[in-house]
Amino acid sequence: MSEQAIVMQAVAASPPARRAGQGGAVLTGVYWATFLVVAAMVAIPVVALVYGSFRTSAPGLPGEWTLENYAGLASGGVLSSMATTLVIGLFTSVISIIVGTAIALIVHRTDFRYGNAVVALIGLSFYFPSFILAMAWIIVGAPGGVYNTIVDDTLGMPWLRADIYTAAGIVFVMSLHQVPFVYLTMRGPIAGMDPIYEEAANTAGARPHQVLLRVTLPLLGYSLISSFILTFVMTIEQFAIPALLGIPGQVTMLATQLYLLVRFTPTDYGLAAAIGVALSLITGAAIWAQRRVTTAGRLTTVTGKAGRLKLIPLGRWRWAANLLCFGFIFLGLIMPMIILIYTSVLKWFTVNPLEGMYTLRNYVFIWESASTVTSFTNTLIVSGVGAAVGVTLGVLCCYFTLRLKPRGYRTLDFIVSLPFGVPGVVLGLGLLWAYAYLPLPLYGTLTLMIIAFVTRFLPYATETVGGQMVQIDKSLEEAAWVNGATRAQGIWRILLPLVTPSVQGAYFLLFMAFFREISSAILIYSVNTSVISISIWSFFEQANWGLASALAVVATLIIFVAMALIMKLVPTARRG
Repeated sequence: MSEQAIVMQAVAASPPARRAGQGGAVLTGVYWATFLVVAAMVAIPVVALVYGSFRTSAPGLPGEWTLENYAGLASGGVLSSMATTLVIGLFTSVISIIVGTAIALIVHRTDFRYGNAVVALIGLSFYFPSFILAMAWIIVGAPGGVYNTIVDDTLGMPWLRADIYTAAGIVFVMSLHQVPFVYLTMRGPIAGMDPIYEEAANTAGARPHQVLLRVTLPLLGYSLISSFILTFVMTIEQFAIPALLGIPGQVTMLATQLYLLVRFTPTDYGLAAAIGVALSLITGAAIWAQRRVTTAGRLTTVTGKAGRLKLIPLGRWRWAANLLCFGFIFLGLIMPMIILIYTSVLKWFTVNPLEGMYTLRNYVFIWESASTVTSFTNTLIVSGVGAAVGVTLGVLCCYFTLRLKPRGYRTLDFIVSLPFGVPGVVLGLGLLWAYAYLPLPLYGTLTLMIIAFVTRFLPYATETVGGQMVQIDKSLEEAAWVNGATRAQGIWRILLPLVTPSVQGAYFLLFMAFFREISSAILIYSVNTSVISISIWSFFEQANWGLASALAVVATLIIFVAMALIMKLVPTARRG
C-alpha cells in the first residue's frame, strides 16, 4: 500500500472534530513510563556492578567497603589477561577486516560468478552461534581431534600437528565468526559507491590494483575504521569462544577470567565486578570512538548522479577469488556443520567414518529427556516473549527520540545505546549482584532471563526500526492532523503501517539473538531456567560430544529456518 493511500484511509477514518494535540497527556505518560523502564533495565545492573566492585563479599552476603578489588586490576594475572584480550582483539579484527572486505569487494565489484550463493551462505554463517562454531573446531583441532589424528596417525606427519587450545586458535575461530559481520557492514558502502571516482582513475591510466589501493580503499576509509572498531568490541567482549578454547589451554581473556572468578573456587565476586567495570570502560571507549568516526565529516561516495558500475574482470585471479570466498564458507559453515552432524550420530567418537558405529540415540534423547525439553520450552518462551517486549520498547524509544522529541529525549537515546558497550557476561554479573539485594523475587526465573536479553539487545531493535522511521516524512502524519486525526491516530494508522517491515525484521532479529545467546545467561541461569545454549554448553563441558552436537544441530537448523522465514516474509531483509 502506498504512503498516500495510508494517509487517505487514516484521514477518512478520523473524526473531524479531533485535533492533533488531543491525547498529548497519554503520550507524555507513555513516554515517561518508557523512560523509567528503560533507565531501570540499563541502570540497575550497571549500578549494581559498580557497587559490587567495592565490596568484599559475594552478592547478598554481608561485607565491607574496599578498594582492593581495583588494586587487584594491577595484579600480574589481570594485566596478563588484559594484554591477551587486546592482542587477540587486534589480531582478530585485522584478519576479519581484510577477509571480510576482500569478499565484499569480490562479490560486489568484480565479475565474480557465484555472488548470490556466497551472499546466502555468508548470511547463514553470520547466524551460526559462536559457541557451536567453537565446539566444532574443538572436535577438529583438539590434541585428540580429527585433524591431529589424521596428520599424525594416518599420514605419519607429526610436525603438522596443531592445537586449537591456543591464542592462535582463538584468533582463528574468532575470525571465522567475525568475517560475516565485516562483510555485512562493508557491502553497503562498497555496493553504493559512485563509480565516477574509479572511472576517472581508469581514464588516467591507473591499473586495477592501483585503483583499488589509491581510490577505492581510501574512499572506504571511514567505513573500514568503523567496522574495525565494532569488530574489535565484539571480539574483546566475546565469551563463548575464549572460554571453550582458552580455559583448557590456559589462555585467559578478561571475559573468561570474570567467569572463572564467579564459577570456580576460590571465588572473588568483587574482583570479577571490577574486571567487568574495566572491560565495560574499554568497550564503551571503543564504541564512543566508533560513533565519532561515523559522525565525522566523511567523503561523499554516493551521489544522485546515475552511473553504471563497471565490474572489474578477475581474469587469471578468478581461482584466488573462488578459493577465498568458498574457502571461508567451508571453514566457517560447511565443515563445522558436517563435523557436528557426524559426531551427533556416533555411539562413540572416532575419526575414521568407516570404523564408526552409528546411532540416532542422541536425537531420541533430546525428545525423551525432560531437561532438554524444558530448555527448548524455556528458549521459545524467552525468545518469543522477550523479542516482543524488546521490539515494543524499541518502537517507543524510536518514536520518542526521533519524532516526538519531548524533554529528556537525548538522555533516553543515550541510555538506550549504553548496552552496546556492556559485554553480555558483564551484564549477567551486574544482574547477579542487583537481584541478590533488590526485594524482587526474580532471581532464578525466566523473567530475569528476559530482562537480561532485552537489555542487552535493545539497541538492535532501535537501530533496525529507527533506520526506517527516520526515512518517513513527518508531513504524512501532519496531513492527518490537519484533517482532524489525533496524534495517537496518526501513529497507529500512518506511522506504524509504514514501519511494519522494520518492526517485523527487528522481531525476528531479536528472536534469533535470544535463541542463541549464552554470554548474558551463563551467570544467571538455574536448573529450571536453562535454555538451549546453556544445555549445549553443559553437555560439552561434560565431554558428551555426541549429545552436545545433536542438540547443536537441532538448534542451528531452527535458526536457519527462522532466517529463511525472515528473508521470505520481510521484504526489507532482502535488500542488499
